Amino acid sequence: MESASFSDAVRTEVCQLRAKSPSRRYFLAGLLCSQADPDQKDMPLKVRLKSMDTGKIEGFFSDEGYKVSYDSQTLMLTRREEGTDTTLLEDLTLECLSGTLPEEAETDEDGTHRFARYFMRGVFLGCGYISDPVKTYRAEFHVSNGICAMLTVEMLGHLGINASLTSRDSYAQIYFKAGDSVSDFLGYIGAVKAVLEFENIRATKEVNRQVSRTVNCDESNSRRQSEAGAVRNEQIRKLMKSNLAKCLTPELKAAADATLANPGASIGELGALMDPPISKSGMNHRISKLLELAEGL
Repeated sequence: MESASFSDAVRTEVCQLRAKSPSRRYFLAGLLCSQADPDQKDMPLKVRLKSMDTGKIEGFFSDEGYKVSYDSQTLMLTRREEGTDTTLLEDLTLECLSGTLPEEAETDEDGTHRFARYFMRGVFLGCGYISDPVKTYRAEFHVSNGICAMLTVEMLGHLGINASLTSRDSYAQIYFKAGDSVSDFLGYIGAVKAVLEFENIRATKEVNRQVSRTVNCDESNSRRQSEAGAVRNEQIRKLMKSNLAKCLTPELKAAADATLANPGASIGELGALMDPPISKSGMNHRISKLLELAEGL
């Protein structure tokens, strides 16, 4: 997926997938509905394409009884006088554009809403976009027909994806940004390679985030320790310049000297410098006593 955008790569992969009837009709109905004008009630006969395998799409329409001609990146559909009956796809598309959920939409396959799965594959090819996961997680659809927009949100809901819908001047924008939702959607429309690529990128980003958090935490701890050490040393230095310094026990004086001579050392490291070496808790006790005396000045 290096030579093309992530979204184009997904579109190309999906176009290679086979679809038999009735799933093929669900897919084509989604593609056609995504092309419908705002108030269109009849079946669209023009399909505007982006970067996709037009030959495969042409074959799908041919299987449903339509002849296909090209005008730039637009497929022009005409009904064949002979061959497969075209009314099944037309009836299904008209049901969708009328806001009536087809009865066959209730058919499930392996626990997944079958109609929603193939319908959304078509909608994605017609007006969908998925951002580069290296930058952000987002899938969106620009749907001109209001009824189709509502149906799109409903079908995503059947797939367990909670999508947002906002109105623009000439279209409805449907989108979702959760990484899990984008990954699930890719799987539902059959883009298996894209799912693997997406999850690999997600895993890499998560590792990088964890490393960054760890580094930032270590830097923060080091900074706090350094600041605390500076305050501690200043207190002990004040103590050693006072008359109380003459009254310190040899152990406390040795602890004060080691602390001032090694400003960047930890409590455990300072304990190891004692003669004989003492534990971290023992060194901490001595320093606490020194700070207590310094605060009394």
